[in-house]
Amino acid sequence: MDKIEYTRGTYSKEAQKVVLEVREDLDIYEFKVMCKRLAASLGYNPTSIDEAFGETAELVKKDAIKKILKG
Repeated sequence: MDKIEYTRGTYSKEAQKVVLEVREDLDIYEFKVMCKRLAASLGYNPTSIDEAFGETAELVKKDAIKKILKG
């Protein structure tokens, strides 16, 4: 098991340390999703996260399914 870890350099009322345990065979797209989750756990705004990281394959698939279902 691998880890993605963030430790805050200064004291704040927010989380001081966040650790995400990930599979060793994580591909780059799954890594991107984990980075977005890390940013969310640190309190970044969802809009800012999407602007910085762009869409994930998960969201693209969901949007495609929604368009198909709408007809």
